[in-house]
Amino acid sequence: MESLFESLSAFLSGLFALAQGGFDGVNQVTGLLIAVIAALVMPAWSRLWATAFGAALVHILIGVVRPVLDGGALLLPPLLTLNFWMTVLALFLGYAIVIAVFFFIRTLFTGGAHGHHRTAH
Repeated sequence: MESLFESLSAFLSGLFALAQGGFDGVNQVTGLLIAVIAALVMPAWSRLWATAFGAALVHILIGVVRPVLDGGALLLPPLLTLNFWMTVLALFLGYAIVIAVFFFIRTLFTGGAHGHHRTAH
């Protein structure tokens, strides 16, 4: 039983480290802009995971397209490496955190997740 708790603890600390690394990747100008736009277009809390995944894909796409716009060659990311997928997972977790915070702030100002106005009866 003790080894189960040690394994679970190691897994959770690894997941936390991934989330922290993803948060560091998102906590830059490009990442914050992507997160703000994603939080503005996200319709409800139930769409958080899909929105975070889409934001991570946009982040990767910008990383591929930006060098081309600067006159460089088109280099595809190393899709078949574990390091690439760990980066995508880290970005996904980071975007999930940042988008959730921005969406929460948005719901505070709009009075709800769907932007419905409350009426007095």
